[in-house]
Amino acid sequence: MENPKTTSEMAQMATGTQMRPVWSSQQMYIIASIAGVVGLGNIWRFPYMVGLNGGGTFIVAYAICILAIGFPILVLESSVGILTNRGPVGAFRHINKHWGPWVGWFLVTLTVAISSYYFVVTGWTLGYTIDAVRGNLGTFDDFTSGYSSLAYFLAVSLLVLAVMWNGIKYLEKISRIMLPLLVLGIVGLAGFAQTLEGAGQANDFYFSFDMDQFLEPQTWRMASGQAFYSLSIGLALLITYGSYTPKGINIVASSAAIVATNSFVSIVAGLMVFPIVFTFGITPETGSQLSFTAFPVVFGEIAAGRAISIVFFTLLFFAAFTSCTGGMAVVMAPIRDEFQIPRWVAASIGVAAVTLVGIPSALSFTSVGLAVNGKPFLDMMDQVTGSGVVIFAGIMGAALIAWLIPKADLMETMNSRFSNLWIIIVGRFLPVGAALILIAAYLL
Repeated sequence: MENPKTTSEMAQMATGTQMRPVWSSQQMYIIASIAGVVGLGNIWRFPYMVGLNGGGTFIVAYAICILAIGFPILVLESSVGILTNRGPVGAFRHINKHWGPWVGWFLVTLTVAISSYYFVVTGWTLGYTIDAVRGNLGTFDDFTSGYSSLAYFLAVSLLVLAVMWNGIKYLEKISRIMLPLLVLGIVGLAGFAQTLEGAGQANDFYFSFDMDQFLEPQTWRMASGQAFYSLSIGLALLITYGSYTPKGINIVASSAAIVATNSFVSIVAGLMVFPIVFTFGITPETGSQLSFTAFPVVFGEIAAGRAISIVFFTLLFFAAFTSCTGGMAVVMAPIRDEFQIPRWVAASIGVAAVTLVGIPSALSFTSVGLAVNGKPFLDMMDQVTGSGVVIFAGIMGAALIAWLIPKADLMETMNSRFSNLWIIIVGRFLPVGAALILIAAYLL
């Protein structure tokens, strides 16, 4: 049964402006949002960060950051999308008509930059999935020796374009299929991993706790960064997905479901990865090389390795691809909102922009070997845009929302039975807290 038209939709019809698409239900909003935020940050980056930062100690710090910082910002970003019924540019114009649009376009530009190299990594997962099906998994050096990285990057761009041409209804279908498969696959592989020889040692590391490291400012800086990364905070995805949601849903309960599922996937991913790491003598700090260098070798040494490799890299592709479409929704929404052009035109412009910006990143892992100061162009892009800038964007965006939108409007949009004033307070004072953490991290 279709949702009745909202007041904003009827106003759009009366004024002759475009009809804005709406998620078919609150449940579908939650599923699509989870699919949008769950990605390589959960399956690839989270275990890597745990390995680098002391196992269970990092997990505890991460959980606290998710609850105390990630959840309230997620609620604020989603609320402003619902309240304004617009993507990031329109949402921040609602806050301030003079400089607000510039903030929105900054977030869109940041999303284009991050999506540009994220598409490249997604292409790697697609290539490895195909190689796993063919039984031809090789080393990462072999994979990037020719122009496979560029070819698969362009293939991902075309696949994303096909989805975005069909609008959010197609996003709903993709999310409804891929998300359950992703969760079931990760749980299944985690169960298998627990039967391996190194599972006991892995769990000792994974659930260890060191108070000295817990009190280190660096631990908290890395944990907060992972919380932002895994929830796509600061990239306006939550604003955009919220803008497709009719008013009246309980955004606090919906956000709690998104955060809980996102965190569950991250934790289970660690239970999947670390038993393999310890069984085969891989150091926990191997990090970014695990998925594309160490694991292909490991899969060749275990029973049913080919089948497991197919499942593993397919899951990586699913996770990465749904995040690609989420990022593209952020880019596409303001283009369509601001210029009143058809969906397929806005999608084509958005994908073209990401593809053009992403070509140098794709070339950095081909025979060309494009680099900046001896560092692959993709790594440079990740360091510049994927860490500090995103955290800054998320904190400042939340502060602007919490300070400049009337408290009563935000509380009404959250539509929760309980008082959530604390969420607004967190948003208002995050810049101060972040400044103190940075000072402690670099001076203590």
